[in-house]
Amino acid sequence: MGKLFVNRMLYAALFAAMVVLVAMGCDAAEPQANGESQARKLATFEGGDVTQGEFDELAEQSGFGGLSKDDPQFDAAVQQIMPQLVGIEIAKAYASEHDITASDKDVDQEIEKIKEQVGDQARSSGQDMSNQEAYEQALKQNDITEEELREDVRENLPIQKVQEKVADNAEPTDEEIEKYYEQNKAAQFTTPEQSCVRHILFNKDQKQKAEDVKQQLEDGAGFAKLAKKYSQDPGSAEKGGDLGCFGKGETVPEFEEAAFGTKVGETVGPIKTEFGYHVLEVTDTRPEKSRPLSEVETEIRSQLAAEKESVAFSKWLDEQKKQRDVEYLKGYDPSA
Repeated sequence: MGKLFVNRMLYAALFAAMVVLVAMGCDAAEPQANGESQARKLATFEGGDVTQGEFDELAEQSGFGGLSKDDPQFDAAVQQIMPQLVGIEIAKAYASEHDITASDKDVDQEIEKIKEQVGDQARSSGQDMSNQEAYEQALKQNDITEEELREDVRENLPIQKVQEKVADNAEPTDEEIEKYYEQNKAAQFTTPEQSCVRHILFNKDQKQKAEDVKQQLEDGAGFAKLAKKYSQDPGSAEKGGDLGCFGKGETVPEFEEAAFGTKVGETVGPIKTEFGYHVLEVTDTRPEKSRPLSEVETEIRSQLAAEKESVAFSKWLDEQKKQRDVEYLKGYDPSA
């Protein structure tokens, strides 16, 4: 399965509906085990199976690694993991039976969709970056190379194609998109007011030093130079004291009050907080800003379509599980 589930966060909006949301609901006889190995079959069905190796890999990625059957969390792991694995393997079997594959062109197109998706997400969170920059950052944060991602996309596109095939007419209407936008405008599509600040931090016993440096600033000394020389905040000192931009609720109250109560270009302090004394300058302010529907319509359409596909896909899987006679090894039936 490669890094299918490790990487799901990277392209969750595109592949979210591939995750099986329904639990198994059938009683079945036990398949014969193939010994205590990674090849041991935990579930079998007409056209495929789920192995111990696949279960162990997903268990590790889901935080259930190394559990024994006696562990209280083992049943929870089975209930979470087995429906996903069975659903994925059934979709893979169906894709193979119907010659549903992924070409190089398909993979290229999906990579471009992923770039657009992570770019939109980055910009919606206030980050000023291109699709490519956001994509590269996402790869780094998820500890995956582009080659590994392409491999995962190639493996999972047939599953996505199966889902799209069985979930025909899953596109949301314009009215549904507009309704979702209005209901989620504040929470998802609005960047709150922000203050951009640089500061010089002094230890708790350096109030006089802070006042002296504040006077030097008022006399025309360079803020960045003094920050590098005096600041006890190593993270920002090398950047001339720059802390970037932040919204309310993201820092301690005393610092927030000064940051949002000072005009651009003004220097205030010393401000006492639990970290010491701060001399700070507001370099910029950013008012609250909502992204228009026209800018996020594609993102919303994709999300709502994925949700509709997920419902339809789950119903289809229920029927497939009955038709293919899914059978579980003792202890691995999620409905038991």
